[in-house]
Amino acid sequence: ANSGIDITMPTAASMRNGQTVIIKDEGGQAQTKPITVLTQGGNQIDGQNTVVLESPFAAVQIYCDGATKYFIY
Repeated sequence: ANSGIDITMPTAASMRNGQTVIIKDEGGQAQTKPITVLTQGGNQIDGQNTVVLESPFAAVQIYCDGATKYFIY
């Protein structure tokens, strides 16, 4: 397949406060096959419903408040 990949985060309430997730383009193909991180249940990542990795070898580290939100750091 020549398309990107979608990753849907679990609801924030199902995670622990401070729990961390790292998403990394280990194959270096995100420029042509972007990785889209999606939220659900009204949760957001720094106020957004999606985060897209589109540079080769890009990565994002996200932590959760264990209730309703995710944050990039």
